[in-house]
Amino acid sequence: MIAKLSALASTRENWDDELPAILTELPALPPQLVVLASRQIALAARFGKPTLMDRLIAGFSSERVYVRELSLMRRTPDYAWIFLFHPNGHVREAALDSLQTPPSSAFFLAAVAWRLNDWAEPVRRAATRYVQRVQRQIAPDVVASSAPYLLDRRHSWGRWGSEADLLDEVFGRPDVLPIIVGFLQRTANGSLAKYLRLVVRYPAIDQYLPALAASAIQPQVRAIAYRCLLTGSVTWLAGYGWEWIDKIYGIRKRVPKFDHRPLQDISLPPDLFWQAARDASVIVRRAAADALIASRAAVPDEDRLIAHLEQDKNPSVRSRAAFLRRRPRPS
Repeated sequence: MIAKLSALASTRENWDDELPAILTELPALPPQLVVLASRQIALAARFGKPTLMDRLIAGFSSERVYVRELSLMRRTPDYAWIFLFHPNGHVREAALDSLQTPPSSAFFLAAVAWRLNDWAEPVRRAATRYVQRVQRQIAPDVVASSAPYLLDRRHSWGRWGSEADLLDEVFGRPDVLPIIVGFLQRTANGSLAKYLRLVVRYPAIDQYLPALAASAIQPQVRAIAYRCLLTGSVTWLAGYGWEWIDKIYGIRKRVPKFDHRPLQDISLPPDLFWQAARDASVIVRRAAADALIASRAAVPDEDRLIAHLEQDKNPSVRSRAAFLRRRPRPS
């Protein structure tokens, strides 16, 4: 694709010849390459380097020197997908305002999110307007494919503020979450626990937690789902703050901030603690013991359950059972 972008730069008089091939390959990039690609695309296509004709037409005005890009987008709006990566903020803003169709791939959705985090406020406003126009039209599989990367970027991209909240309206859609849940259930490898901790901020996920607890392949996913169900609440990373170590010397450290909410109305099986305590993974059994410590009054046959945990083959589970045995149940 870099070769095609270079060809685009060398044939600026007839860009239409290269556009279809570029728009075929560009959407296939993974979303996690959007930051690197934004630089490579601009360099390969030599964006930000107006031709002499551009300058003559614009009268050497710094604000109007990109008239060629603007006229191309007016004639063929698909050019906007490439000009999202233009180094000039006026062009990026115009590209977002000219787009009327939703992103067709996870990469293009990531590119729009990157513009929500743009250093230029007018570009962030244009990206906000665009997402508000098309958020209900974005295909659910496109949204779900971009979610692992973009949800993780929420607190590491630093320029956006309320613009990041637009992602909640997209990722929390009821037609998106079943696809995310299916991915979490069927996938064996990867940082799925981190992904699930990010997704639980959306209340619509609650109805899927019993299925994740019962059948997710990765034990870490089952453990988190059980922990949410057994404690009746979910917790997620809400951002970062600063904690003073020494105010006199101005020493502080960055610390995570968490938010939580109770589970929405869902019906739980009566033997949920027993299901977790009998899970094949020690990670899940430990989660069951921890939840039992946190909510003693929730289990009617607590003594039998503690006795079962005392016989666990893993010492970390047995130690939790011993703690439960020493600690009397609140009356």
